[in-house]
Amino acid sequence: MASIDLSLQSLPGREELAVLVVSPASQAGFTAPLPTALLESHAAWRRRFVHHFGSREGGLPAAVLDDYSDQLIRGLRQWFEHERWLPLHRALRLQPGLPLRLRITPELRALEELPWETLPLDRPLWRLPPQDPPQPVAVARARRARLLLVVGYEQDLDLQAEVAELEDLARRGRQPLRILRGPAVGPQALQAVLAEEPGWDALLFLGHGDASPERGGRLQLGDGSWISGASLEGPLRRAVDRGLSLVLLHCCLGIDLAHRALAAGVAWVQVFRERVPDGAAAGAFRRLLRELQAGHSFAQAQQRAAQTLEQPPWCGCRGLLSIYCHPDAPPYRWPRPSGVLRRRELLLLGGTAAAAYGIGLGQGWDRRSRHGSRVWRMATYQGSPQYRRLLVGQVPERLAQRLATLTEGRFRLELVDRSALSSSDILGLVNEGRSVQCGYIDVYYDKVLLPLIFAKAVPFGLTPREQTAWLWYTRKGDDRPFHQTVYPRLAVDGVRLDQLVSIPLTLTGGQMGGWFKREVNGAEDLRGLRMRIPGLGADVLNAFGVQTDFAINAGRVITADQILPRLRDGRLDAAEWIGPYDDELLGLPSAARYYYTPGWWEPSTTNELMVSRRALAELPADLRLALQTACAETFLWTRREYDLRNIEALRRLRAEGVQLRRFPPALMRAFAQESERQLREQERQDPERFGYVAAEWRRFRSRIRDVIAVTQFRPEEGQP
Repeated sequence: MASIDLSLQSLPGREELAVLVVSPASQAGFTAPLPTALLESHAAWRRRFVHHFGSREGGLPAAVLDDYSDQLIRGLRQWFEHERWLPLHRALRLQPGLPLRLRITPELRALEELPWETLPLDRPLWRLPPQDPPQPVAVARARRARLLLVVGYEQDLDLQAEVAELEDLARRGRQPLRILRGPAVGPQALQAVLAEEPGWDALLFLGHGDASPERGGRLQLGDGSWISGASLEGPLRRAVDRGLSLVLLHCCLGIDLAHRALAAGVAWVQVFRERVPDGAAAGAFRRLLRELQAGHSFAQAQQRAAQTLEQPPWCGCRGLLSIYCHPDAPPYRWPRPSGVLRRRELLLLGGTAAAAYGIGLGQGWDRRSRHGSRVWRMATYQGSPQYRRLLVGQVPERLAQRLATLTEGRFRLELVDRSALSSSDILGLVNEGRSVQCGYIDVYYDKVLLPLIFAKAVPFGLTPREQTAWLWYTRKGDDRPFHQTVYPRLAVDGVRLDQLVSIPLTLTGGQMGGWFKREVNGAEDLRGLRMRIPGLGADVLNAFGVQTDFAINAGRVITADQILPRLRDGRLDAAEWIGPYDDELLGLPSAARYYYTPGWWEPSTTNELMVSRRALAELPADLRLALQTACAETFLWTRREYDLRNIEALRRLRAEGVQLRRFPPALMRAFAQESERQLREQERQDPERFGYVAAEWRRFRSRIRDVIAVTQFRPEEGQP
């Protein structure tokens, strides 16, 4: 999830803070003055706030409390507008709308308690825990959202309206709701319910809470007893393993509880940081639920819920509501009213994808399979959290979520990180079909799989339109697309890959030619250059004197998260990844000035889901169809999202002064000649596999380009 991350840390012995700003496009470190006067203003507001709402005699006049609240908010804005914050303001200006994630170390707890949400940021503000949680977030479960409502000790509280609101929303959304309420609800009862199968998607608490940094806060349960955040962390961790991703704590002083929930792996937590009037909390709670149920994003629902705290009679309550998120949290939306698409929606959505990609929709799609549920293990090279923020890095989880949704949880993919294995090793496991049934790999990174490159990308090869047709191109008499017929001719550790099939999964479209620290005007500018680039493109550039991954990284590919540090410290002079959007996320514009095009080594890049033939044959027909449809939708999603997101990313890069360059025509001709020479050499060295695919690929390319030349509209022909 793309964001701008702001981290604050104390500097011992100094009246200053260390500030780090990390955005997709840049990184900056600086110091800011410690806001002593602002902290005093916050303490003054808090005393009057407690006096006003805590006094049975009416307390402080509302106008006085509002004045203290206004002073606090003005002071926060003035401090935030100090010239020392310019690097952050620059990042915010260059990344409009991108969420700001705030992390404050424990020794600066007083700063964490400030109402940062009142700053005029024009973007969501989410709070991160002081330290990275040890537990990962839950893998989304595609099922009807299961909600657990815990009602705390109700003496002096009237919570019936909030409970009724949630019951109504659950009933209209057809979402299972369990309510724990009454004097029988103590710590043991809560822990037991959290451990129940099949788990909960959201946990909501209504009642009293209290702060306790040492014990992780505490909640008062229905029997009047208190349970600490430390005692809840283990049960929450087990609930996360079963799908828990959202915790809404509508109680007082929830910061410590939020920290504990995030440590357990909960993705999103909403809390009131301070003591809060019962009526204000109730109004915000009801507004939040209504906005979520209406389909608004969590950020939008939070913003509108917070607006209720600005209305009379809730003086002084602005900015009390906060969202905390796990560093790896995916965007959150309230689940659909039904956990599975209705038949009409499936026919519309699945039929569109199926028609485009040759998938036949059979009868009984919306009926439950009589063969029960299936769980497949999917081997991936998920890599670092930074990689999983990229569009290509999101594909495995997106596929798993979509497949589970289409089948109402009857067909699930369990993602297994196999980054330590080579792509050929993973294919060997998939071919065997026992420990894993499918895999998401990249053949660029494994020379053993070179004949499969034609289903990935070939220098000066096919366009996105041509590549899409090639992946489904089937010769008369064959039972599978042609490029798959080479699988039985390949072997891993002496075992033929004759139990493999593949389904197209991603299409990035045309790619860029990479980031260079100096201009490239001719072949002489390439000699001695150290560049991150894998595959056949690297082999071609080696012929021009460029040192690439295997030569400069001990025979290993340079991964996505290694590119920026190596560009910055001088170990790399140039690097390519995909295109404007992902490259910006990786921060590459901050390390190199010249952005070249085109990426002739990857004119249209695709990846496939590699599947065990045996495992596929054992699936019921409806689950096979669901897998094909989920892959087709993901294929369309990657193509669409890269095009749409690259529009804005390229605009931002131009605004930031990135120098766009095209490789000179003479150099492009030289690249093309060397690419053709190397392809011919590979055909000569391996005629039975590489040459076998290449020959048919060339014939297909000639025929498809003949058709496109006749049928393709050319915009330039309409120009005056």
